[in-house]
Amino acid sequence: MKKEVKQKHNKVLIVGGGESLVGFDLDLIKNFDGAVVTVNSVIHHLPRADYWITVDLSTLQKGLFPMKEDCYYYAGYPKLKDYEKVEGVHYLEKIVPKSLYKLQEDKDKITGGVDSIYGALNLAYHFEAKEIIILGMDCYGFGHWYDLEQPYNACGIENWDKVWLSGIIKRYGNCTKQLENRRVKVVNGSKHSKIDCFERMTPEEAIKYFDK
Repeated sequence: MKKEVKQKHNKVLIVGGGESLVGFDLDLIKNFDGAVVTVNSVIHHLPRADYWITVDLSTLQKGLFPMKEDCYYYAGYPKLKDYEKVEGVHYLEKIVPKSLYKLQEDKDKITGGVDSIYGALNLAYHFEAKEIIILGMDCYGFGHWYDLEQPYNACGIENWDKVWLSGIIKRYGNCTKQLENRRVKVVNGSKHSKIDCFERMTPEEAIKYFDK
C-alpha cells in the first residue's frame, strides 16, 4: 500500500498560503525551471502545480482539492485502514515525532503533524533536491487565502502563537543539520517569516534566487 517517492528534482519551489504572497505575481510560477510543490487548498489559486501534498487527511476526506492530470498527489497518513483511500493519491506513512522533529530519510515515510509545508519540505528532501525555495511560509497568524478578518488560530488551538508557533519554529530548526549534511540550500521567500532558520527575502527575490 505504501509507495516510495521515486521522482528526483534538483530544484524545488514550495508554495504555501501565507499572507506574504498578497500582491505577488503568481504567473512567475508558470515558467519556474524546477518542480512546483503545493499544499492543501493553495492549489486552487496557482497557475501551475506539479506536486501536491497534505498531512491533514481531513483535506482529503472533504475533497478540498481539485484532481488535475498534470499534478502528482501525495498524502501522509498514520494508519491508512482508518481512512478512506482517495483514488489518484499516493500515500506515505506519516510519522509524528513525540519530541525531536526531523525529516524522514526513508522514502516511504513523511514527517507530519499540523504543518503540510514541513511535509512538502520532506518531499523535496526525498526528491534529493539541492535548491529549495519556500513561499508563503509566514506564521503571522493569518494566511493569504484565509479570511483575513479572522486569526488563523492553528486548528482552533487557543493562544496558538504560544502553544503552536514556538513548536513549529523549533521543528524547522531541527532539520537544518540534515539539509546541511546533504548540501541543500533552502531560502524562505517571506521576509518577515517567523521561521528564521533559513535565509529570508521577498517572494520576488526568492523565486529568482538560484537563477544563473
